[in-house]
Amino acid sequence: MKKIFALALTLIAVISLSGCSGQNKSSSDTASFRKKFLQVKNFQLKITKTAVIPAGETGNEFGKKPIFALWYTIKNTGNHKVSPVSAASVLRAYQPAKSKKQLVAAPLPDQDLAPKYKVAIEKNQSAKGSMAWNLYDTKSPIKIHGVKAGTNQIIGVQTYSIK
Repeated sequence: MKKIFALALTLIAVISLSGCSGQNKSSSDTASFRKKFLQVKNFQLKITKTAVIPAGETGNEFGKKPIFALWYTIKNTGNHKVSPVSAASVLRAYQPAKSKKQLVAAPLPDQDLAPKYKVAIEKNQSAKGSMAWNLYDTKSPIKIHGVKAGTNQIIGVQTYSIK
């Protein structure tokens, strides 16, 4: 009788706990990256412009290689510290035709945005930022991977042709 009672209590506990699976995530916990729009736990990022900048040109004055640059708007949607530099924690660039390795970051292509690059953005406020990567060549497309911050878990991939 004790075994049946213990089994029944265990079964009730298992059924009760199955409703607590942690699947009730708020929309701010939903991560995605599509159509130039990235959503992660504490911020949203919209890519507003991309460009290939040859070495020596404005935005790549001191580079020895061409760069792939992108500009974005970032909005703080959470209660954590967010700044334009936060974009670097969730974007990775690859040029798969030449290598499966991640592209190396280049200096900021837009020095006008640099003074506010590390300034905290208040909740529900936005700021502009830019970032760039050194290219292997100027013909192969670039793949930008959106990842969850602090991980390499891919949440989406955008492909950009070089024109």
